[in-house]
Amino acid sequence: MKTEENKMDEMFSRFDSQWDMEEPAAGHEDRFLDRLDKHNRKKPKGKGLIYWLAVPAAAAIAILLTMLFTFSPDGNDKTMAKLSPKTEKTQMYFASIINQELEKVQKENTPETKTLVADAMKHMQQLEADYDKITHDLAKKGENKQLIHAMITNLQTRISFLEDVLVKIENIKKIKENYHEDNNA
Repeated sequence: MKTEENKMDEMFSRFDSQWDMEEPAAGHEDRFLDRLDKHNRKKPKGKGLIYWLAVPAAAAIAILLTMLFTFSPDGNDKTMAKLSPKTEKTQMYFASIINQELEKVQKENTPETKTLVADAMKHMQQLEADYDKITHDLAKKGENKQLIHAMITNLQTRISFLEDVLVKIENIKKIKENYHEDNNA
């Protein structure tokens, strides 16, 4: 434990001369609070009931379509035909967890988290594209330890990523709650 503290002290001492220690200009806090108050007074336009019903419906449809194309039972999917039952079962297990976590993230799409959720979806698309390359290689070369490991790592990465996004969303919610509590007190 002491070595970790020593490392931390050493790291901070290296940056000692680089810390910004200057005080903000006089009245900075007042100007900041005024701008914040003006921003908070602006009433956001309310979204209708149809919007709030359409968002979960669209998310559910997207998940169902993803599952339909990923796990098509008609034999058109050459990758599934070449996977062993154990590998196929593992893939289905991870996919169900990913879909659950993805649904949770999409449910948290609020004005405060909009950017985070959009970035998460882009990152998930990239991970899915990587996964598609792996499954293409599996269909082409057959199962081997490296490809199976890459497949499982990709699936685990997606789950971990979505869990991290959910933690960040929770942090945003807590910050917002604390801000409102501080302003109401």
